[in-house]
Amino acid sequence: MCSVMGGASESEFDVNTGMWRGTVTSANNGGFVGIRTTPSFLFNMENCVGIELKLKGGNGKRFKAVIRDSTDFNGVCWTTSFDAPKLFGDFFGGSTSVGTVKIPFDKQIPTIFARTVPDQQFKNDNLVGLQLAYSKVCCLMHILHIAKR
Repeated sequence: MCSVMGGASESEFDVNTGMWRGTVTSANNGGFVGIRTTPSFLFNMENCVGIELKLKGGNGKRFKAVIRDSTDFNGVCWTTSFDAPKLFGDFFGGSTSVGTVKIPFDKQIPTIFARTVPDQQFKNDNLVGLQLAYSKVCCLMHILHIAKR
């Protein structure tokens, strides 16, 4: 569980189940939650056109995916906003369906602190981190699989 930048929002990610859940609040000037990997791996994705997320939950809400091609903590982030699939639930209201979100590398926007950075080139041979963020209201998403595409 964590809170970021003094806000009161919090979320947690279960590495065993892939379940990410939390509550977003604007208390203390908050309003978002996020999860991310540490830059402890390197994927060479020169032969890939993007990544594909298989998701369960999210209920059509808008999320942001961030891909990092540098270990610089405050370096350029390659961002793409996406709407989680609207999935039908089972009898108890939980979603049993799985949806797919495709994030093409050529549609990403280079940013630093949410500001677009011009004249950048994504290094698809040096993917070192992934991040998901959600702002306002609440989130519950089950990340089933991340695949190269």
